[in-house]
Amino acid sequence: CVPSLYEGFSLPAAEAMATGTALLATTGGAVPEVAGPDGETCLAVPPGDADALAAGLNRLLGDRELRARLGAAGRERVLRHFTWARAAEGTVARYREAIGRRPSGTSTPGTPSA
Repeated sequence: CVPSLYEGFSLPAAEAMATGTALLATTGGAVPEVAGPDGETCLAVPPGDADALAAGLNRLLGDRELRARLGAAGRERVLRHFTWARAAEGTVARYREAIGRRPSGTSTPGTPSA
């Protein structure tokens, strides 16, 4: 359960999902970006809504198949999007984009200008 109001990147959500644990999270901050679509990879509730949070917990606790399905889908999402390998690929891609956008006539770092 990640009941955050604001979150830059929800490492606790990603860690829980990586273990195959079904996730109940709020729709606040960047949590939805990590957790994924409500009902597919997690259960999502509005921030500050204690009744929705309690209902989500009761739903997960009472439905073993739902927990298993969300847990498996959440784990797959984390392995597909949030591994160190994916982070490295994204970093390399951003550097390649930046290098490709260098204004013409500028020198490459470490080489003299004309």
